[in-house]
Amino acid sequence: MIFQIKIVRLGLHYLNLKYSQIVLKKRTRVSEAKSIVSIEDIQNQLAKSSSLKSNFKNNLENQAQAIIAEIKKASPSAGIIAEDFNPILKAQEYEKMGARALSILTEEDFFQGSNKVLQDVKKVTNLPILRKDFIIDDYQIYESKLIGADCILLITSILSDSQIEEYVSKAEAINLDVLIEVHDEEELARVSRFHNALIGVNNRNLKTFEVDLMNAVRLRKNYDGNQIFIAESGIKSSADIEYLVSNDINVFLIGESLMRGNLF
Repeated sequence: MIFQIKIVRLGLHYLNLKYSQIVLKKRTRVSEAKSIVSIEDIQNQLAKSSSLKSNFKNNLENQAQAIIAEIKKASPSAGIIAEDFNPILKAQEYEKMGARALSILTEEDFFQGSNKVLQDVKKVTNLPILRKDFIIDDYQIYESKLIGADCILLITSILSDSQIEEYVSKAEAINLDVLIEVHDEEELARVSRFHNALIGVNNRNLKTFEVDLMNAVRLRKNYDGNQIFIAESGIKSSADIEYLVSNDINVFLIGESLMRGNLF
C-alpha cells in the first residue's frame, strides 16, 4: 500500500511538472514566432482583410444539445490518440454528425497540434472553430484571427485577472468570441463578470490530469450567470450527455472519445 501511494505521488508530481513545462515551452514558442512575424505585421494583415463577426457563440445558443467536436492528435494524459491523424476527414465527419462547432488543438509540443491544422480545416468546413491552445500573450490573439479561428480559449488558472480582461477586450475588438475555461468555484467567480464570454468547465484538473464529471455539475448548480455554460473533458458516452443535460448543461466539448470513435 505504501509503495502504491508513492507511485501515485510520483505520477502527480510528474503531471504537475509537465503542466508547468507546457506554459514555459509556449513562452518560448511565442518568442520565436514574434522574431519571424511581428505583432505589427499581423495587425496590418488583419487591417487589410474583412473582419466578420464570429458565429461561434451564435451556433451554440438556444440548442437543446450542442457538441463542440475536438480535433487533436495527442495529449499529455492520453499520449497518442490518433495514429492515423487526418484532421480534414475528421472535420468533415464531425460536420456530418451534427456538431455545432469545432475545437482544434494548435499546441505543438505536448498535443502535437499546429496552426496549419486549423488553417487546413478552415478551408473544408462551414463550422466555426475554437483555437485550443495555451494563450499567454496578446500576440496569440491576433495570430488566432489571422489563421482563421472564430473563438479563442483563455485558461483562468494560467492568467491574471488583468490579463483576462485585456485579452477579452482585444479579442472582442477583432470579432473573436472568447471561451474562458475554469476548474473550480474560485476561478468561476473571477470571470463571471465577462458576460459576453462563454464559460467552459474543464472536468480535467490540468495539474493532476484527473477527471471528475461532477465538477461541471457542481459549478453549474451554484452559478446563476447567463453565459453559455460548457462541460469539457471526461464525456465518454450518451449517458454522460444525458446526465449533464439533466443538470442544466447542454453544450459539450468532446475530444478523445470522438477522436477514438467511441461515443456514437
